Amino acid sequence: MQKQKQQPPATAAVQVYLRIRPLISEEDGHDLITYKVDDDNATFHLKLPDRGSQPAPNSAFANAPRFRHRQPKFKACGGFTEILQEDCNNDLAYRRTVQPLVNPIVSRNESACVFTYGHTGSGKSHTLLGYGDELGMYKFAAADILEKIQAQDPTKCLLVKVTELYKNDQVIDLLTRQPCSIRQDANGRVRIRGPMVADDKGRIEQQPLGKVCRTAQQVTDCVEAACESRRVGTSTHHDQSSRSHLVLSLEVVTPALMEKRHLLLKQDAQLTRLKWLQTERTFNKHKERQMPQWAKEFSSTTISRDIRQYETLVKSSKRELQRMFTNLGGTLVFCDLAGNEYARDSADSTKEEREEAAEINKSLLAVKEMIRSLGRKQQQGQRGENAGESRHHHIPYRDSKLTMCLKRHLETRAVMLAHVSPSVESLKKTMNTLTYSSMVVGNGVTASRRGKENDKQ
Repeated sequence: MQKQKQQPPATAAVQVYLRIRPLISEEDGHDLITYKVDDDNATFHLKLPDRGSQPAPNSAFANAPRFRHRQPKFKACGGFTEILQEDCNNDLAYRRTVQPLVNPIVSRNESACVFTYGHTGSGKSHTLLGYGDELGMYKFAAADILEKIQAQDPTKCLLVKVTELYKNDQVIDLLTRQPCSIRQDANGRVRIRGPMVADDKGRIEQQPLGKVCRTAQQVTDCVEAACESRRVGTSTHHDQSSRSHLVLSLEVVTPALMEKRHLLLKQDAQLTRLKWLQTERTFNKHKERQMPQWAKEFSSTTISRDIRQYETLVKSSKRELQRMFTNLGGTLVFCDLAGNEYARDSADSTKEEREEAAEINKSLLAVKEMIRSLGRKQQQGQRGENAGESRHHHIPYRDSKLTMCLKRHLETRAVMLAHVSPSVESLKKTMNTLTYSSMVVGNGVTASRRGKENDKQ
């Protein structure tokens, strides 16, 4: 059993955990990689194939001489918060990684983000969503949050949102299968807007996202129903490969807050319509097209008054919402990233799969660059050097819709779980995952000075 690790200092932009999963049925008969774990320094030492060894024609190293001839034999990857080995189940992994985030979310109205990274088939979805009899991390988190908030106030509940980011930055609400949009408001806060629906009079209104759940079972039913619509199983590398990024949000709300939000959506939509109508009538843009039926309810002489009235209502609702947020509770976001892919492994892939892989890799690169920028900004601020430069340090969160979704949560508390397989057939992909993780925490994969000594022991 692994011993409890001390949490890293708060200077880290993201706490990175490495999880090594057991072999799965598809890997029966595979050789195991040789590795050593330094728990004191949270360092992973991976042994590479012996120099000059001749691999089998169909092995993972048949076309990878750089792994066979590189010295020394052990490569070290450090900077992890903790390394979770093969005997660590989801329950233990949750208690080590996510459970410490629950109290700040419930008591201090903070946000936190937990996301997974790894190659296709490394066990990312198994960790967050569960599989078979083993529960996913989100189920443990939902039960803990609900228990704590309802002990404080029985009216509190969870608003569950499940969205999918697919190829070409499409954002889909998996609970309704309707497209969404991502917008940045005047205060710089990024929001996911629900689908737009028109009524019988031509009024277009934004539909609220998510479903309110009062029990852990309701959360589970909601997420499982949403995940049935997720894009999986189209990769030639893995029959249950996730071909999209899944973003699952658990937000602490009350019925009064939800009612006020819905009211604000209606007021804001009406204000937008009135301003549009005023512009149309002022510049006579509607002469060549038929006006919607709802426009007949507003005369040209009263529209300015109506706009001022709704502007007052919107401002009042926003102030009331801000007041209601105080001491309410925060948001926990789980992000199940799609598996990273490699061009050299896609010779038998279809054109659609190659396009999907390119989009996935592009967004994963954007996440890594965003985290590294956040880390540099935090380090500058903590050293007290170049205060002006730190304040204006550019964070490239607009490089993809995925980074826009995660921006607010990554800026507060974030946990990354990097997943690797113990199969020697996945060694190249394991090395890439370790390299990505090292770049996230700001360290590189380095050669172990004790490589030869460790090999002799």
